[in-house]
Amino acid sequence: MVEINNATLLVTAWAVLFGSLLRWRFKESMDHAKNNSGLAQWDPTFYKVGGALKDFINALPYILNLLPTATVYLGIYFWQLTGNPLWTFFTFFVAFGAVPIIDLVLGEDSYNPTKKEETALRENIWFRLHTIFYVWVYVASVLYLTKFCGDPENGVELFSTAFFGISTSAGIASGFGNGCIHELIHRPTFTEMNHGRLVLVFSNYNHFWIEHLWGHHKRVATDEDPASSAVNESFWTFIWKCLWMSLVSACRLEARFQARHGRSFWTIYNRILVPYFISFAIDFAVYHYFGASALGFHLLQSFLTAFLTDNANYIEHYGLRRNRLSDEKDEWGWACEYERPGWMHAWNTGDRITNWLLFKIERHPDHHVNAGRPYQILRTYKESPTYPTGYAGMFVLSWFPPLFRMVMNPLVEKAKQDYMNQLKTNTYDKIFPKGSNNISSAYKKVGEDFFAEGSSEYGGGDAFNSKGKGGVRDGVTAKTE
Repeated sequence: MVEINNATLLVTAWAVLFGSLLRWRFKESMDHAKNNSGLAQWDPTFYKVGGALKDFINALPYILNLLPTATVYLGIYFWQLTGNPLWTFFTFFVAFGAVPIIDLVLGEDSYNPTKKEETALRENIWFRLHTIFYVWVYVASVLYLTKFCGDPENGVELFSTAFFGISTSAGIASGFGNGCIHELIHRPTFTEMNHGRLVLVFSNYNHFWIEHLWGHHKRVATDEDPASSAVNESFWTFIWKCLWMSLVSACRLEARFQARHGRSFWTIYNRILVPYFISFAIDFAVYHYFGASALGFHLLQSFLTAFLTDNANYIEHYGLRRNRLSDEKDEWGWACEYERPGWMHAWNTGDRITNWLLFKIERHPDHHVNAGRPYQILRTYKESPTYPTGYAGMFVLSWFPPLFRMVMNPLVEKAKQDYMNQLKTNTYDKIFPKGSNNISSAYKKVGEDFFAEGSSEYGGGDAFNSKGKGGVRDGVTAKTE
């Protein structure tokens, strides 16, 4: 009883602290005249141009992407030390208890690199090494924890507290790692893209990259996009729809891709089916060699990877919609002609800690306007729709729909009014950088959908004008087929 009372008191104290800090940051988010606050928010320390040592230092904060994985092992260590299996949930309490508070206290990194700094950051190999290294840490961790859970001597019985704790913690760590996978599938080399796909193989989530690149990035902020939540839509209804419809959309996209190459959907070249066959082979091997507890762990961490990815999808475009330009439909009966994705069609936050943890995925408007920009040079603009805090805190808030709507609906209305005013006063193009390239991958870097010069995907800073090769649009309208 004492332990229950102490836990209740701790949760209440956390809720009061989180709510108080969030209320303060909410007021800042409602003011587009200035950035949300942050400690040393204009400090360019991790952007400055220098030699080899400076390159290493600039990329060093992104080592934090390994922190969620480290907490899984700390939780296991504390369980073995104390005998209390609740310690195996340690990652959950760090990720959704400590990180949201730290994010709110430390606040925003508001600095955008100069053109010269952009060039140096692009060429800094350490940023690429961090993403590649995460992949192999993830694979090694999944293999080790699978064996650990399958070993009877470790006491991880199927459906025990420790089983759920370790599986949940590993799934959360993998969910946080999706910021890295998201980055890799957008990179212009197949080596990097396939590293991202390797993680998807080990998390039974092989359709994600197809739907994300050619589905979500085409249909973002429309009712046709399974990954763009509507205003007042509850997370608990959105998540199941998104999980299913993203798979359906990915299969449709892959069928069309194979048809364009003269092949049936049921081909050995299928980029969804073949990886899933490999995933199922891994699942079978896990069960065969390590038993039911190991397989249960592997499937649960896989599910949570997808669950948290779509949790991110829920918050990233909540309530934001692009203007529909005609009633034209695609072959699936979905409206397909909208204004191009812009700086007002995704939620932004510059919060420092979660941007380091998630490879700056939170500077999301820039990513959707310029999908080929590497994470280290994504920009944040106060005039874009802005969260009161980073993803970790917004995830927690989304689990309580009335509270989420209380915070987000006024911000949605503000974003709509701001966008209308920007268009009416012709200030949109003065506020935000020129250029657009909403789809970018190793298959085609620029010009696959909306494209406008100035996108500066792979060149030297904002002054560089990328040239689309084939399929170049007029930069204003394009069908979302």
